[in-house]
Amino acid sequence: MNYTGAIFDMDGLLLDTERIYFSCWKKSAAEFGYVLPDEYALAVRSCSKDYAAPYFKRVMGDSFDYFKVRDRRRELVAEAIQKQGATPKPGVSELLQFCQENGIRTAVATATAKDLAVERLKMAGIPMQFSMIVGGDQVQHGKPEPEIYLRAAEALQLNPRECVAMEDSPNGIYAAFSAGCRVIMVPDLTQPEQCFQPLLLGVAQTIDKAIPILEKEVCAHA
Repeated sequence: MNYTGAIFDMDGLLLDTERIYFSCWKKSAAEFGYVLPDEYALAVRSCSKDYAAPYFKRVMGDSFDYFKVRDRRRELVAEAIQKQGATPKPGVSELLQFCQENGIRTAVATATAKDLAVERLKMAGIPMQFSMIVGGDQVQHGKPEPEIYLRAAEALQLNPRECVAMEDSPNGIYAAFSAGCRVIMVPDLTQPEQCFQPLLLGVAQTIDKAIPILEKEVCAHA
């Protein structure tokens, strides 16, 4: 197989913003009188409302107002990023340079709305080397469904099986794998569980550590 595309998640993968989402979920829930356990906030990383809303109802009870808590969480995240900025994760510039030098087409597939994603990538000073950015507002079914990865691959004019995806969360891994991409996990808030190993091409503790995996899997087949 000729791997000629790389598709990236954004929050927690390109940008060090996932921890902001995590803390703001808990803070927003607390404002409405809920105590949100860490594992519940972690479970909805990159997750679309179609999955997150029923998940919270199941684990928090029918009284949990998902959309009210989510909307307040969005406000808190925007305030935090406006104040703190959006910081690129270590190794991002090295990986993007590697992709550019080796003719690997790149795209972003993020649960964040496209315009907001573009704004935050610019805020982080990441060069706009991406051929396409697909946001969560551009698909009907978000992660963990595969649609966003299928759209990103289509935008690159590639078969998903010609693309390597990079993700930091279980929902993103499921989405990319289900689309047919080979998946590299770059852990952020959690390390990969054993059950994910069969879904992964490899694990890189920082995003630049994915370069040797790409050299083997992409360049060797070019």
